[in-house]
Amino acid sequence: MTGMEAVIVDGKSAASVKHVEAPKLQPRSILVRVQCIALNPTDWKHLDYYGKAGTTLGSDFMGTVIEKAPDAGTNVKVGDRVAGMVHGAWEVGVGAFAQYVVTLPEYVVAVPDSMSDEEASGLGVAGITAIFGLFQNKHLGLPEPSGTELPPVDPKLKVLVWSGASSVGQFVIQTARAIGAYVIVTASARHLDWLKSLGASELYEYSNSETPKRIAEAHPDLKYAFDTYSMNGSQAACAASMSKTEAGKIVSLLPFDHGTVTEANPMAKCTFLLLYTVSGQRTQIFSADFSEEYCKEDAKYMIRAASGKDGLFYRLLSSGLVKPNRTSPQTGGLSGILSGLDLMRHNKVSGEKLVYKIE
Repeated sequence: MTGMEAVIVDGKSAASVKHVEAPKLQPRSILVRVQCIALNPTDWKHLDYYGKAGTTLGSDFMGTVIEKAPDAGTNVKVGDRVAGMVHGAWEVGVGAFAQYVVTLPEYVVAVPDSMSDEEASGLGVAGITAIFGLFQNKHLGLPEPSGTELPPVDPKLKVLVWSGASSVGQFVIQTARAIGAYVIVTASARHLDWLKSLGASELYEYSNSETPKRIAEAHPDLKYAFDTYSMNGSQAACAASMSKTEAGKIVSLLPFDHGTVTEANPMAKCTFLLLYTVSGQRTQIFSADFSEEYCKEDAKYMIRAASGKDGLFYRLLSSGLVKPNRTSPQTGGLSGILSGLDLMRHNKVSGEKLVYKIE
């Protein structure tokens, strides 16, 4: 194997399918034949604002392990169906929108036999982000689930999920419910029934300006919030929804203004979760600078979260406690991806993943 097809960044907001050199197996790594990919908001944002010409676009992939380095871990073997994420459009030769991907076995999750390729393709970014935000100590630091049965709801353990219909939001709802949390969700009205089926206990329309006030009045003891929208002041809206007498924690998926959060609620503290830090190397992006020490902590936690069948994510999936996002299969393979990114760019995708089969 000397070459492959991939979506290559040509410049700002421009990319095309090109024949390029296939990635080579590295020490401790695995080579995955990509069978399906899913789109994330970060993909079009990288293409428009951060992507580097000559790099491969894309984050989420699903495929089959076809080769494994002799010193790679034992948690993944050749022939396994796996799903994961990489930091596309950042380094030449690294990106999900391609026929082949090289990654570490600790950074993929095994795909349960009951799950389709399309469903599995969207597990990486969204599912692992949910686990990091809920359970890693630097973020919400909630207790990880200990069993494979759905526990009863604990009305004292409340988690607010802002924009619950997003890909990350759907995973956060289910994963929080898996530890018995009383999950409070904001979303548009058309998604309310679906999100309740995922485990939401209470639902509010996020477009209503009174929503933060109503949540705060109904739940003066709310101390945890996961902002999966993270734009247009949503972090401050989360803060305004929370307890005014007890310290609270908010997770944001984009940079935010600490001042507006503090102004909305001095008791609430917000952290910025960026999954690309699992590289273990200093990461500078989105005007943020994550130290090497910070990133090494995240690389270590990634092993706990993913790692084939050994990590927390597989246990949640295989037990049925967490289900994949709803999918919207698209046509065109690699060539169809750019039109899908344009739909996301113009906010025309909601409540489902755009996925593409890769030949």
